[in-house]
Amino acid sequence: MKTVFKNMIQAYSGKCDGLVYYYNRKYGKMCARRLPKKKITPRNTRFRDIAVNLKALQLSDGFISDMKIYYLRYTNCWDYRKQPMGNWYSIFTKLMWQMSKEMDIDLLTLTRTRIEAENLPCRSVKQAVEWELIPPVIDYEWLTNTL
Repeated sequence: MKTVFKNMIQAYSGKCDGLVYYYNRKYGKMCARRLPKKKITPRNTRFRDIAVNLKALQLSDGFISDMKIYYLRYTNCWDYRKQPMGNWYSIFTKLMWQMSKEMDIDLLTLTRTRIEAENLPCRSVKQAVEWELIPPVIDYEWLTNTL
């Protein structure tokens, strides 16, 4: 069993006996789930490649802090109960997938220069809300830091 202790022995994470152990900060508890058995398919490969491309966009610190503020405000509104999201990055990926669906953009070939050149709505949280890619929250107008 390979484990890593976090926060001075408050919790550990790792894999053992077909289970994955991790600490959930939101609930303040240790959790365990079954280790998923993954099949490699063309669809999984495409999804992985898109996730790698989104990570390669290298988001700015200001944009990340805006996404975190948006997430905190989103968890306190009614829409969160209809469609909960786990963290700011899941909101970012939802925003990107929604944009690709509505604007017919291929996320495999999307680059930072293209986003800036075409002024795509994913440049800031404010633009994404105004284009209705993500639901509005209180004071979203102030979240203007760019990608």
